[in-house]
Amino acid sequence: MRIVDRFKYITVILLLAVLYTSCSRDKFAEMNTNPDDVLAIKPEYEFTAGLLDINGNAREYYYDYNRAMYYWTQSYTTRTGNSAMVYNGSGNLNQRYGTFYNNVGAKLIDVQHMIDVLPEAEKQKYVYLRAITGIPLAYYAFYVSDVQGSIAYTEAFKARYTGLLTPTYNTQSALYDTLENQLSAIVAVLKTTPAVGQTNISSADIFYAGKVENWIKAANSLRLRIAMRLLKRDPEKMKTLAIKILADDGGLISTIDEDWKMVGGAKYGSNGDYNPQSNSEVSGAKNLVDFMWNTGDPRIRTLFQKASMTRDMFDSAKAQHMLPATLAWDGQLYRGQFANPGASSDSANAYYFRDITFSYKGIDTTLRYPSFIQLNMYYNPDLKNMITYPIITYADVCFMRAELAARGVTTESAETWYYNGIDASLAIYDKMGALANVVDYTPLTATEVANYKTQPGVVYNAATALEQISVQAYLNSYKNQNEAWATIKRTGFPSVDGTILKLEKVEVDNVESTMPRRFIVSYPSITSLNYQNVLDAITEMQKDPGFKTPDDITGRVWWDKLEN
Repeated sequence: MRIVDRFKYITVILLLAVLYTSCSRDKFAEMNTNPDDVLAIKPEYEFTAGLLDINGNAREYYYDYNRAMYYWTQSYTTRTGNSAMVYNGSGNLNQRYGTFYNNVGAKLIDVQHMIDVLPEAEKQKYVYLRAITGIPLAYYAFYVSDVQGSIAYTEAFKARYTGLLTPTYNTQSALYDTLENQLSAIVAVLKTTPAVGQTNISSADIFYAGKVENWIKAANSLRLRIAMRLLKRDPEKMKTLAIKILADDGGLISTIDEDWKMVGGAKYGSNGDYNPQSNSEVSGAKNLVDFMWNTGDPRIRTLFQKASMTRDMFDSAKAQHMLPATLAWDGQLYRGQFANPGASSDSANAYYFRDITFSYKGIDTTLRYPSFIQLNMYYNPDLKNMITYPIITYADVCFMRAELAARGVTTESAETWYYNGIDASLAIYDKMGALANVVDYTPLTATEVANYKTQPGVVYNAATALEQISVQAYLNSYKNQNEAWATIKRTGFPSVDGTILKLEKVEVDNVESTMPRRFIVSYPSITSLNYQNVLDAITEMQKDPGFKTPDDITGRVWWDKLEN
């Protein structure tokens, strides 16, 4: 990787002069100056740089994940209890937008352009790479639109090559059609046998080491994920697309070894912005941790550390009147914190929200009741952890297929795909935990897996199948919170009214708060070259009553239809 890293560094240096003059979103981050600057390196090196940028913006993890989505989905809580501002987010949300136009999209489009201008004989050696490049490009466009709505796509990134400074915006509906058509065409290209041998990109491809068959499966899996977003907006179209995609002989991701993910090296994730605890100590949400404990979910030890308070400590603290006299030891080794800020006003919960100070074996001891998260899953300060960043996994595909079957879209067995998804998810998280060197890592056993699938709320029940599938998809997305958030928005589960895993009502001053459903959509500056196109896009989105005002993060993008 050292050679690849060196060329990535060269790429960055070559682009600095470009980015220096185009930092503003309103002035279009995709605009560059001299298209020949990047041609000094091979397309495969720029491909690596674009792929690395998908998870390379530490500020995205700081703002969008660690201060927003994890709390909104009730996956994280602060260990001392959430503040009344937990659903507010910050003014720096939506880091992915700039990443797309400054980095991921710009570099992947550069790869395609660099190939297009090669002499014909040389160009024929890059047929696969040019096609493969379109898959992460499509993914990231989808990812940006997922929380933004309309975006510049079909006319974006052209300033560098054509001088187009005013790209029109694609509505989310039109974007989905475009991405489906592009991905379908890419899959068709990758199934062909080029006339000449293809350039070896195994060392440049951080996801699949150039394995074309895996990229075909990733593309089809992405197509299915996009189609699933149509559930509320156009279920018939979702059905048509899903059946078409599942019938594709290129297949979908079908083993955990085919997961679309990046596993960071020893230095990846060491920036402090990846640290979920950069502002405050972090625990899991109480209902989530309790559910995982009560069902014997092996993933609990990958995601959370054991609570500090042992049975002996509990007895000592209780004898010293630092815990309620009525509180009995229940044997629970992992404990979450209330997600609802209002829970702190209930005196019965006081011991969750304060330091518990007592003498233990003659030593003054202070601790908190809730557990810590497993920090090594997210942050790498000691340069010893290998952190996993999943995009689409085999478990994701299983749960999508289970849901489609449970909804009657396909004739497959919902129960079979549901259990396949659980098996895959438990295996994936065991592997993540081992690579990340989580505290007290213990390998997964076959007995644990079998026992887990017999537990109430986990064992398949046709009457509650859709909720169970959604809850398991949500749990599986703990390391991909955009999808955990999307699952709640798309299916309605987990929910405060659920029967499997309940979310807490978030109340401030006895008023229930609404979970955010998108990021802020910014009005353009009056000086923006593309002022009118951006304004037109916002005006069009506002025609949907669910969108609300651009700065209202409880509003909805097109796919997240407001239902009566």
